[in-house]
Amino acid sequence: MSFCSFTKEFNKYTSTDIDNKFITSYLPEASGNAVKVYLYGLLACKDADESLTLGKFSENLKLDEDEVKDCFKFWEEWGLLNVISEDPFLVKYLPVSSDKPKKINVEKYGEFNKALQALIPERMITTSEYTAYFNLMEDFSLPPEAMLMIVKYCVDIKGEAIGFRYILKVASDFCQRGLNTVAKIEKELSDYTLRKGEFADIVAAVSPNKKPEVEDLNLYKKWTEDYSFSPDAVLFTAKKTKVKSMAKLDKELSSLYSAKKISVEEIGNYYSEKNKTTETARKIARALSLYVEIIDPVVENYVTPWMNMGYDEETLIFIANFCFRKNRRTLEDMNELVSGLYKNGLITIMSIAEYIKSATADDGFIKTLLAEAGLSRKPTDWDRRNLKAWRGWNFSDEMIEEAAKISAGKSNPMSYVNAVLSGWKAQNIFTPDKITVYSKSAGGKMANSHNYSKEQLDDLIDNIEDIEF
Repeated sequence: MSFCSFTKEFNKYTSTDIDNKFITSYLPEASGNAVKVYLYGLLACKDADESLTLGKFSENLKLDEDEVKDCFKFWEEWGLLNVISEDPFLVKYLPVSSDKPKKINVEKYGEFNKALQALIPERMITTSEYTAYFNLMEDFSLPPEAMLMIVKYCVDIKGEAIGFRYILKVASDFCQRGLNTVAKIEKELSDYTLRKGEFADIVAAVSPNKKPEVEDLNLYKKWTEDYSFSPDAVLFTAKKTKVKSMAKLDKELSSLYSAKKISVEEIGNYYSEKNKTTETARKIARALSLYVEIIDPVVENYVTPWMNMGYDEETLIFIANFCFRKNRRTLEDMNELVSGLYKNGLITIMSIAEYIKSATADDGFIKTLLAEAGLSRKPTDWDRRNLKAWRGWNFSDEMIEEAAKISAGKSNPMSYVNAVLSGWKAQNIFTPDKITVYSKSAGGKMANSHNYSKEQLDDLIDNIEDIEF
Protein backbone atom coordinates (compact mmCIF):
# COMPACT_ATOMS: atom_id res chain seq x y z
CA MET A 1 0.00 0.00 0.00
CA SER A 2 1.32 3.46 -0.91
CA PHE A 3 2.32 5.76 1.99
CA CYS A 4 0.13 8.45 0.33
CA SER A 5 -3.61 8.03 -0.24
CA PHE A 6 -6.90 9.89 -0.40
CA THR A 7 -9.45 9.87 2.41
CA LYS A 8 -12.93 8.57 1.70
CA GLU A 9 -14.22 12.10 2.17
CA PHE A 10 -11.79 13.34 -0.50
CA ASN A 11 -12.99 10.75 -3.01
CA LYS A 12 -16.60 11.80 -2.50
CA TYR A 13 -15.85 15.14 -4.12
CA THR A 14 -13.78 13.90 -7.10
CA SER A 15 -14.99 12.55 -10.44
CA THR A 16 -14.75 9.25 -12.31
CA ASP A 17 -13.79 9.47 -15.98
CA ILE A 18 -15.72 7.42 -18.52
CA ASP A 19 -14.21 6.81 -21.95
CA ASN A 20 -16.39 8.19 -24.77
CA LYS A 21 -15.80 4.93 -26.65
CA PHE A 22 -17.63 3.10 -23.87
CA ILE A 23 -20.64 5.41 -24.21
CA THR A 24 -20.85 5.30 -28.02
CA SER A 25 -19.93 1.68 -28.72
CA TYR A 26 -20.43 -0.50 -25.63
CA LEU A 27 -23.26 1.09 -23.67
CA PRO A 28 -25.91 0.53 -26.42
CA GLU A 29 -25.19 -3.24 -26.26
CA ALA A 30 -25.73 -3.53 -22.50
CA SER A 31 -28.67 -3.71 -20.12
CA GLY A 32 -29.23 -1.05 -17.50
CA ASN A 33 -27.95 -3.32 -14.72
CA ALA A 34 -24.81 -4.17 -16.71
CA VAL A 35 -24.07 -0.46 -17.14
CA LYS A 36 -24.68 0.13 -13.40
CA VAL A 37 -22.27 -2.68 -12.50
CA TYR A 38 -19.57 -1.47 -14.91
CA LEU A 39 -19.72 2.16 -13.73
CA TYR A 40 -19.85 1.27 -10.03
CA GLY A 41 -16.97 -1.12 -10.54
CA LEU A 42 -15.02 1.70 -12.24
CA LEU A 43 -15.61 3.84 -9.16
CA ALA A 44 -14.52 0.97 -6.91
CA CYS A 45 -11.28 0.61 -8.90
CA LYS A 46 -10.52 4.27 -8.34
CA ASP A 47 -11.36 4.24 -4.63
CA ALA A 48 -9.37 1.04 -4.03
CA ASP A 49 -11.48 0.34 -0.94
CA GLU A 50 -10.22 -3.01 0.37
CA SER A 51 -13.31 -3.40 2.57
CA LEU A 52 -15.62 -3.49 -0.48
CA THR A 53 -16.73 -7.10 -0.95
CA LEU A 54 -18.94 -8.61 -3.63
CA GLY A 55 -21.75 -8.72 -1.08
CA LYS A 56 -21.38 -5.05 -0.16
CA PHE A 57 -21.03 -4.13 -3.89
CA SER A 58 -24.29 -5.98 -4.68
CA GLU A 59 -26.10 -4.48 -1.70
CA ASN A 60 -25.14 -0.93 -2.74
CA LEU A 61 -26.58 -1.53 -6.24
CA LYS A 62 -29.65 -3.37 -4.87
CA LEU A 63 -28.80 -6.42 -7.00
CA ASP A 64 -28.24 -10.10 -6.25
CA GLU A 65 -24.63 -11.32 -6.14
CA ASP A 66 -25.24 -13.78 -9.00
CA GLU A 67 -26.73 -10.98 -11.10
CA VAL A 68 -23.63 -8.84 -10.43
CA LYS A 69 -21.38 -11.75 -11.44
CA ASP A 70 -23.35 -12.23 -14.66
CA CYS A 71 -22.95 -8.53 -15.47
CA PHE A 72 -19.20 -8.69 -14.95
CA LYS A 73 -19.01 -11.82 -17.13
CA PHE A 74 -21.02 -9.97 -19.78
CA TRP A 75 -18.36 -7.24 -19.87
CA GLU A 76 -15.65 -9.90 -19.94
CA GLU A 77 -17.17 -11.23 -23.16
CA TRP A 78 -16.85 -7.73 -24.63
CA GLY A 79 -13.19 -7.53 -23.61
CA LEU A 80 -13.54 -4.69 -21.08
CA LEU A 81 -12.41 -6.68 -18.03
CA ASN A 82 -11.15 -10.07 -16.85
CA VAL A 83 -12.72 -12.16 -14.13
CA ILE A 84 -9.51 -13.49 -12.62
CA SER A 85 -11.02 -15.51 -9.79
CA GLU A 86 -14.40 -17.03 -8.90
CA ASP A 87 -13.70 -17.60 -5.21
CA PRO A 88 -12.99 -15.02 -4.01
CA PHE A 89 -14.63 -13.18 -6.87
CA LEU A 90 -12.02 -10.80 -8.36
CA VAL A 91 -12.18 -8.54 -11.41
CA LYS A 92 -9.51 -6.62 -13.35
CA TYR A 93 -10.64 -3.75 -15.59
CA LEU A 94 -8.98 -3.42 -19.03
CA PRO A 95 -8.51 -0.30 -21.19
CA VAL A 96 -11.42 0.48 -23.51
CA SER A 97 -10.27 -0.68 -26.95
CA SER A 98 -10.18 1.79 -29.84
CA ASP A 99 -11.20 -1.04 -32.19
CA LYS A 100 -14.74 -1.92 -33.07
CA PRO A 101 -16.28 -3.80 -30.08
CA LYS A 102 -16.56 -7.54 -30.59
CA LYS A 103 -18.37 -9.87 -28.24
CA ILE A 104 -16.51 -13.11 -27.54
CA ASN A 105 -18.42 -16.25 -26.68
CA VAL A 106 -16.05 -17.65 -24.06
CA GLU A 107 -17.98 -20.92 -23.79
CA LYS A 108 -17.19 -21.96 -27.36
CA TYR A 109 -13.50 -22.05 -26.45
CA GLY A 110 -13.97 -24.56 -23.58
CA GLU A 111 -12.24 -27.46 -25.37
CA PHE A 112 -9.55 -25.11 -26.66
CA ASN A 113 -8.78 -23.97 -23.12
CA LYS A 114 -8.31 -27.57 -21.91
CA ALA A 115 -6.08 -28.48 -24.86
CA LEU A 116 -4.05 -25.30 -24.46
CA GLN A 117 -3.39 -25.92 -20.77
CA ALA A 118 -2.33 -29.50 -21.61
CA LEU A 119 0.28 -28.16 -24.04
CA ILE A 120 1.71 -25.82 -21.39
CA PRO A 121 1.63 -27.87 -18.15
CA GLU A 122 4.53 -26.02 -16.54
CA ARG A 123 2.38 -23.00 -15.60
CA MET A 124 -1.24 -22.00 -15.17
CA ILE A 125 -2.68 -20.00 -18.03
CA THR A 126 -4.27 -16.78 -16.78
CA THR A 127 -7.62 -15.37 -17.82
CA SER A 128 -5.95 -12.40 -19.50
CA GLU A 129 -3.79 -14.81 -21.55
CA TYR A 130 -6.85 -16.77 -22.65
CA THR A 131 -8.55 -13.49 -23.57
CA ALA A 132 -5.56 -12.46 -25.68
CA TYR A 133 -5.78 -15.75 -27.61
CA PHE A 134 -9.54 -15.37 -28.02
CA ASN A 135 -9.14 -11.82 -29.40
CA LEU A 136 -6.49 -12.90 -31.89
CA MET A 137 -8.60 -15.83 -33.11
CA GLU A 138 -11.65 -13.60 -33.44
CA ASP A 139 -9.76 -10.80 -35.19
CA PHE A 140 -8.18 -13.10 -37.82
CA SER A 141 -10.91 -15.80 -38.01
CA LEU A 142 -8.30 -18.29 -36.83
CA PRO A 143 -9.78 -21.70 -35.92
CA PRO A 144 -8.89 -23.03 -32.44
CA GLU A 145 -7.32 -26.13 -34.04
CA ALA A 146 -4.97 -23.89 -36.06
CA MET A 147 -4.08 -21.87 -32.95
CA LEU A 148 -3.23 -25.08 -31.09
CA MET A 149 -0.92 -26.13 -33.95
CA ILE A 150 0.94 -22.84 -33.59
CA VAL A 151 1.15 -23.23 -29.80
CA LYS A 152 2.53 -26.77 -30.15
CA TYR A 153 5.17 -25.55 -32.61
CA CYS A 154 6.18 -22.76 -30.18
CA VAL A 155 6.37 -25.21 -27.27
CA ASP A 156 8.58 -27.53 -29.33
CA ILE A 157 10.95 -24.61 -29.94
CA LYS A 158 10.94 -22.86 -26.56
CA GLY A 159 9.84 -25.53 -24.10
CA GLU A 160 6.75 -25.98 -21.91
CA ALA A 161 7.44 -22.87 -19.83
CA ILE A 162 7.10 -20.64 -22.90
CA GLY A 163 5.72 -17.11 -22.40
CA PHE A 164 2.43 -16.24 -24.06
CA ARG A 165 3.78 -13.08 -25.73
CA TYR A 166 6.05 -15.19 -27.93
CA ILE A 167 3.12 -17.39 -28.92
CA LEU A 168 1.04 -14.32 -29.79
CA LYS A 169 3.90 -12.87 -31.83
CA VAL A 170 4.28 -16.05 -33.89
CA ALA A 171 0.52 -16.47 -34.34
CA SER A 172 0.13 -12.82 -35.36
CA ASP A 173 2.93 -13.21 -37.92
CA PHE A 174 1.20 -16.25 -39.42
CA CYS A 175 -2.14 -14.44 -39.65
CA GLN A 176 -0.71 -11.25 -41.11
CA ARG A 177 0.82 -13.37 -43.87
CA GLY A 178 -2.62 -14.82 -44.64
CA LEU A 179 -1.95 -18.15 -42.91
CA ASN A 180 -5.15 -18.43 -40.90
CA THR A 181 -6.51 -21.87 -41.75
CA VAL A 182 -5.53 -25.34 -40.59
CA ALA A 183 -4.44 -26.32 -44.11
CA LYS A 184 -2.28 -23.23 -44.64
CA ILE A 185 -0.60 -23.48 -41.25
CA GLU A 186 -0.05 -27.21 -41.70
CA LYS A 187 1.65 -26.52 -45.05
CA GLU A 188 3.80 -23.74 -43.55
CA LEU A 189 4.95 -25.91 -40.66
CA SER A 190 5.53 -28.82 -43.02
CA ASP A 191 7.63 -26.53 -45.24
CA TYR A 192 9.52 -25.43 -42.15
CA THR A 193 10.17 -29.06 -41.18
CA LEU A 194 11.33 -30.02 -44.68
CA ARG A 195 13.62 -27.01 -45.11
CA LYS A 196 14.87 -26.83 -41.53
CA GLY A 197 17.89 -28.90 -42.53
CA GLU A 198 18.81 -26.37 -45.24
CA PHE A 199 19.13 -23.45 -42.87
CA ALA A 200 20.00 -25.30 -39.65
CA ASP A 201 23.71 -24.93 -40.45
CA ILE A 202 23.19 -21.21 -41.02
CA VAL A 203 21.42 -20.80 -37.67
CA ALA A 204 24.17 -22.84 -35.99
CA ALA A 205 26.86 -20.64 -37.57
CA VAL A 206 25.17 -17.55 -36.12
CA SER A 207 23.98 -18.91 -32.74
CA PRO A 208 25.30 -22.42 -31.97
CA ASN A 209 22.79 -23.02 -29.15
CA LYS A 210 19.74 -21.66 -30.98
CA LYS A 211 17.06 -23.88 -32.49
CA PRO A 212 15.74 -22.95 -35.97
CA GLU A 213 12.41 -21.09 -35.82
CA VAL A 214 9.72 -20.13 -38.32
CA GLU A 215 11.01 -16.53 -38.20
CA ASP A 216 14.37 -17.89 -39.35
CA LEU A 217 12.64 -19.67 -42.22
CA ASN A 218 10.97 -16.39 -43.24
CA LEU A 219 14.38 -14.72 -43.41
CA TYR A 220 15.85 -17.70 -45.25
CA LYS A 221 13.07 -17.47 -47.88
CA LYS A 222 13.75 -13.75 -48.24
CA TRP A 223 17.46 -14.35 -48.82
CA THR A 224 17.12 -17.29 -51.20
CA GLU A 225 13.91 -16.37 -53.05
CA ASP A 226 13.72 -12.56 -53.03
CA TYR A 227 17.47 -11.87 -53.05
CA SER A 228 18.49 -15.01 -55.03
CA PHE A 229 21.34 -16.00 -52.69
CA SER A 230 22.25 -19.69 -52.74
CA PRO A 231 22.27 -21.56 -49.38
CA ASP A 232 26.06 -21.82 -49.73
CA ALA A 233 26.33 -18.04 -50.22
CA VAL A 234 24.25 -17.38 -47.08
CA LEU A 235 26.31 -19.83 -45.01
CA PHE A 236 29.56 -18.38 -46.39
CA THR A 237 28.44 -14.87 -45.38
CA ALA A 238 27.45 -16.02 -41.89
CA LYS A 239 30.87 -17.59 -41.33
CA LYS A 240 32.78 -14.75 -42.97
CA THR A 241 31.12 -11.95 -40.99
CA LYS A 242 30.81 -13.88 -37.70
CA VAL A 243 27.59 -12.05 -36.86
CA LYS A 244 25.82 -13.12 -33.67
CA SER A 245 22.16 -12.77 -34.64
CA MET A 246 19.93 -13.52 -37.61
CA ALA A 247 18.91 -9.84 -37.71
CA LYS A 248 22.55 -8.81 -38.21
CA LEU A 249 23.00 -11.47 -40.88
CA ASP A 250 19.91 -10.10 -42.62
CA LYS A 251 21.44 -6.62 -42.56
CA GLU A 252 24.70 -7.96 -43.98
CA LEU A 253 22.96 -9.85 -46.79
CA SER A 254 20.80 -6.82 -47.60
CA SER A 255 23.98 -4.77 -48.03
CA LEU A 256 25.45 -7.44 -50.30
CA TYR A 257 22.24 -7.47 -52.34
CA SER A 258 22.39 -3.68 -52.71
CA ALA A 259 26.01 -4.00 -53.83
CA LYS A 260 24.94 -6.69 -56.36
CA LYS A 261 27.23 -9.29 -54.81
CA ILE A 262 25.27 -12.54 -54.97
CA SER A 263 27.52 -15.56 -55.62
CA VAL A 264 30.05 -17.00 -53.19
CA GLU A 265 32.88 -15.78 -55.42
CA GLU A 266 31.46 -12.25 -55.62
CA ILE A 267 30.89 -12.14 -51.87
CA GLY A 268 34.42 -13.40 -51.20
CA ASN A 269 35.90 -10.74 -53.48
CA TYR A 270 33.64 -8.13 -51.89
CA TYR A 271 34.98 -8.80 -48.42
CA SER A 272 38.53 -8.98 -49.73
CA GLU A 273 38.07 -5.54 -51.28
CA LYS A 274 36.04 -4.15 -48.40
CA ASN A 275 39.08 -3.08 -46.41
CA LYS A 276 40.51 -1.38 -49.49
CA THR A 277 37.17 0.33 -50.12
CA THR A 278 37.03 1.50 -46.51
CA GLU A 279 40.51 2.99 -46.83
CA THR A 280 39.46 4.70 -50.08
CA ALA A 281 36.48 6.19 -48.26
CA ARG A 282 38.79 7.58 -45.57
CA LYS A 283 41.05 9.12 -48.22
CA ILE A 284 38.06 10.75 -49.93
CA ALA A 285 36.86 12.16 -46.59
CA ARG A 286 40.33 13.58 -45.93
CA ALA A 287 40.47 15.09 -49.45
CA LEU A 288 37.14 16.80 -48.81
CA SER A 289 38.34 17.81 -45.33
CA LEU A 290 35.40 15.98 -43.74
CA TYR A 291 35.39 14.40 -40.29
CA VAL A 292 33.54 11.08 -40.45
CA GLU A 293 33.06 9.28 -37.16
CA ILE A 294 31.52 6.12 -38.65
CA ILE A 295 32.89 5.25 -42.08
CA ASP A 296 30.52 2.36 -42.96
CA PRO A 297 27.64 4.58 -44.23
CA VAL A 298 30.12 6.43 -46.49
CA VAL A 299 31.30 3.12 -47.91
CA GLU A 300 27.78 1.76 -48.37
CA ASN A 301 26.00 4.87 -49.66
CA TYR A 302 28.73 6.51 -51.73
CA VAL A 303 32.04 4.75 -52.38
CA THR A 304 30.68 1.29 -53.20
CA PRO A 305 28.07 2.63 -55.69
CA TRP A 306 30.78 4.82 -57.31
CA MET A 307 33.09 1.84 -57.68
CA ASN A 308 30.22 -0.21 -59.11
CA MET A 309 29.97 2.49 -61.81
CA GLY A 310 33.60 1.77 -62.71
CA TYR A 311 35.47 4.54 -60.84
CA ASP A 312 38.76 3.51 -59.21
CA GLU A 313 40.45 5.00 -56.17
CA GLU A 314 42.77 7.30 -58.14
CA THR A 315 39.89 8.82 -60.08
CA LEU A 316 37.72 9.27 -56.98
CA ILE A 317 40.53 11.00 -55.08
CA PHE A 318 41.05 13.30 -58.08
CA ILE A 319 37.32 14.15 -58.12
CA ALA A 320 37.38 14.75 -54.35
CA ASN A 321 40.33 17.14 -54.72
CA PHE A 322 38.47 18.92 -57.53
CA CYS A 323 35.38 19.28 -55.30
CA PHE A 324 37.47 20.66 -52.44
CA ARG A 325 39.17 23.22 -54.68
CA LYS A 326 35.80 24.30 -56.13
CA ASN A 327 34.23 24.64 -52.66
CA ARG A 328 31.91 21.66 -53.13
CA ARG A 329 32.97 19.94 -49.95
CA THR A 330 30.19 17.52 -49.03
CA LEU A 331 29.71 13.91 -50.07
CA GLU A 332 26.39 14.84 -51.65
CA ASP A 333 28.14 17.53 -53.73
CA MET A 334 30.69 14.97 -54.86
CA ASN A 335 27.96 12.43 -55.59
CA GLU A 336 26.20 14.99 -57.79
CA LEU A 337 29.42 15.59 -59.73
CA VAL A 338 30.13 11.85 -60.09
CA SER A 339 26.58 11.31 -61.40
CA GLY A 340 27.08 14.08 -63.97
CA LEU A 341 30.41 12.65 -65.10
CA TYR A 342 28.95 9.16 -65.38
CA LYS A 343 26.03 10.48 -67.44
CA ASN A 344 28.53 11.94 -69.88
CA GLY A 345 30.57 8.75 -70.04
CA LEU A 346 33.50 10.23 -68.09
CA ILE A 347 34.78 7.45 -65.83
CA THR A 348 38.56 7.17 -66.14
CA ILE A 349 40.88 9.83 -64.85
CA MET A 350 42.24 10.32 -68.40
CA SER A 351 38.79 10.99 -69.89
CA ILE A 352 37.96 13.44 -67.08
CA ALA A 353 41.31 15.20 -67.48
CA GLU A 354 40.79 15.53 -71.25
CA TYR A 355 37.32 16.93 -70.65
CA ILE A 356 38.65 19.51 -68.18
CA LYS A 357 41.48 20.33 -70.58
CA SER A 358 38.94 20.96 -73.36
CA ALA A 359 36.82 23.08 -71.00
CA THR A 360 39.92 25.08 -70.04
CA ALA A 361 40.65 25.76 -73.72
CA ASP A 362 37.06 26.89 -74.21
CA ASP A 363 37.42 29.28 -71.27
CA GLY A 364 40.48 30.75 -72.95
CA PHE A 365 38.49 31.40 -76.11
CA ILE A 366 35.58 32.86 -74.09
CA LYS A 367 38.03 35.29 -72.47
CA THR A 368 39.04 36.40 -75.98
CA LEU A 369 35.38 36.92 -76.92
CA LEU A 370 34.73 38.91 -73.75
CA ALA A 371 37.72 41.13 -74.50
CA GLU A 372 36.56 41.67 -78.11
CA ALA A 373 33.13 42.63 -76.78
CA GLY A 374 34.68 45.09 -74.38
CA LEU A 375 34.03 43.10 -71.19
CA SER A 376 36.54 42.36 -68.43
CA ARG A 377 35.17 39.48 -66.38
CA LYS A 378 35.65 35.75 -65.93
CA PRO A 379 33.80 33.19 -68.07
CA THR A 380 30.57 31.85 -66.56
CA ASP A 381 28.48 28.72 -67.12
CA TRP A 382 26.11 30.87 -69.14
CA ASP A 383 29.00 31.82 -71.45
CA ARG A 384 29.97 28.17 -71.81
CA ARG A 385 26.40 27.15 -72.69
CA ASN A 386 26.23 29.94 -75.25
CA LEU A 387 29.49 28.85 -76.86
CA LYS A 388 28.25 25.27 -77.06
CA ALA A 389 24.99 26.48 -78.66
CA TRP A 390 26.82 28.70 -81.20
CA ARG A 391 29.07 25.87 -82.26
CA GLY A 392 25.96 23.71 -82.49
CA TRP A 393 24.65 26.23 -85.04
CA ASN A 394 27.73 25.31 -87.14
CA PHE A 395 29.58 28.58 -86.57
CA SER A 396 33.36 28.47 -86.55
CA ASP A 397 35.31 30.17 -83.75
CA GLU A 398 36.35 32.79 -86.28
CA MET A 399 32.75 33.71 -87.05
CA ILE A 400 31.87 33.79 -83.34
CA GLU A 401 34.79 36.17 -82.74
CA GLU A 402 33.58 38.42 -85.59
CA ALA A 403 30.16 38.60 -83.93
CA ALA A 404 31.83 39.52 -80.64
CA LYS A 405 33.65 42.41 -82.34
CA ILE A 406 30.36 43.72 -83.75
CA SER A 407 28.76 43.52 -80.28
CA ALA A 408 31.40 45.79 -78.69
CA GLY A 409 29.84 48.91 -77.22
CA LYS A 410 26.36 47.43 -76.91
CA SER A 411 24.60 47.56 -73.52
CA ASN A 412 24.56 43.76 -73.29
CA PRO A 413 27.31 42.54 -75.64
CA MET A 414 27.06 38.77 -75.13
CA SER A 415 23.30 38.76 -75.61
CA TYR A 416 23.89 40.82 -78.72
CA VAL A 417 26.29 38.15 -80.02
CA ASN A 418 23.34 35.75 -79.82
CA ALA A 419 21.23 38.09 -81.94
CA VAL A 420 24.01 38.60 -84.52
CA LEU A 421 24.68 34.89 -84.93
CA SER A 422 20.97 34.15 -85.09
CA GLY A 423 20.64 36.68 -87.90
CA TRP A 424 23.61 35.23 -89.76
CA LYS A 425 22.15 31.75 -89.42
CA ALA A 426 18.85 32.96 -90.91
CA GLN A 427 20.78 34.57 -93.84
CA ASN A 428 22.99 31.47 -94.28
CA ILE A 429 26.13 33.50 -93.52
CA PHE A 430 28.79 31.12 -92.17
CA THR A 431 32.05 32.56 -93.56
CA PRO A 432 33.74 35.94 -92.96
CA ASP A 433 33.71 36.92 -96.63
CA LYS A 434 29.91 37.06 -96.58
CA ILE A 435 29.74 39.49 -93.67
CA THR A 436 28.77 42.42 -95.83
CA VAL A 437 25.15 42.83 -94.89
CA TYR A 438 25.80 44.23 -91.44
CA SER A 439 25.89 47.93 -90.88
CA LYS A 440 27.09 49.15 -87.52
CA SER A 441 25.73 52.54 -88.19
CA ALA A 442 22.30 51.04 -88.74
CA GLY A 443 22.37 49.49 -85.29
CA GLY A 444 23.47 46.10 -86.48
CA LYS A 445 20.27 45.17 -88.31
CA MET A 446 20.38 43.09 -91.48
CA ALA A 447 20.44 45.19 -94.60
CA ASN A 448 18.18 42.72 -96.42
CA SER A 449 16.16 41.66 -93.39
CA HIS A 450 12.38 41.83 -93.40
CA ASN A 451 10.63 44.16 -90.94
CA TYR A 452 7.39 42.64 -89.58
CA SER A 453 4.51 44.70 -88.30
CA LYS A 454 2.62 43.65 -85.16
CA GLU A 455 -0.32 42.54 -87.28
CA GLN A 456 1.91 40.36 -89.46
CA LEU A 457 3.50 38.73 -86.40
CA ASP A 458 0.08 38.03 -84.92
CA ASP A 459 -0.99 36.42 -88.20
CA LEU A 460 2.08 34.17 -88.11
CA ILE A 461 1.01 32.89 -84.70
CA ASP A 462 -2.64 32.45 -85.64
CA ASN A 463 -1.96 30.64 -88.93
CA ILE A 464 -0.10 27.66 -87.43
CA GLU A 465 -1.53 24.95 -85.19
CA ASP A 466 1.65 24.10 -83.29
CA ILE A 467 5.40 24.11 -83.79
CA GLU A 468 8.36 22.49 -82.09
CA PHE A 469 11.42 24.68 -81.60
